[in-house]
Amino acid sequence: MKLKDAETGEGLSDVEIRDQCATMFFAGSETTARLMFWASYLLALNPEEQSRVRLEIEAYPPDRVGTLDDLSNWPRLRNVLLETLRLYPSLPHLLRDAIGPDKIGDYEIAAKTQVWISPWVMHRHRKFWSQPTAFLPDRFAGKSAPWIQTPAYVPFGLGPRICIGLAFALSEAQIVLARLLECYRIGLTDVRPVMPVGRVTTEPSHEPMFGLETI
Repeated sequence: MKLKDAETGEGLSDVEIRDQCATMFFAGSETTARLMFWASYLLALNPEEQSRVRLEIEAYPPDRVGTLDDLSNWPRLRNVLLETLRLYPSLPHLLRDAIGPDKIGDYEIAAKTQVWISPWVMHRHRKFWSQPTAFLPDRFAGKSAPWIQTPAYVPFGLGPRICIGLAFALSEAQIVLARLLECYRIGLTDVRPVMPVGRVTTEPSHEPMFGLETI
């Protein structure tokens, strides 16, 4: 609410503040819920990776988390979430309007042209990724900001329009999944494969039945 435009010195209008709050709400609910669903699904399909994440959580239980810095004790869990966002980006496509004429490769872009960017395609493209369809969380090991460090990884967009809820979403997902994995082993009782459906978010083709086994 105290933010001022660097050029004009003007503050945000009530409408702009409302829109920012709505964006944060959306980033912290629908998209984060999709991330936690797909991460749970991938961990249910990969019990060995789930066990490795659980060992990390047992070494630093959620009750010890007091600040966001404490989440650095769960690097494997974070890598699982980053790899989940690669395979199942919360937003399958991003839209941008060109504010002026531009050129992308051999394509001339006129002002006001709507450009579609597809994280879904980029994240699974053989040109950019080794074993692009495999669930390999270790590919993000040691990368503090892969949306900057890794070409063709744009689950939150990039540049001045990067998602305002980036840090919030990752932190929320880590804490919720850590609480879940601290108490339960996640399995699947539904053998049907879940296929991604690209709408506003990357939705599951159906809602599978998960099985939770108390630890």
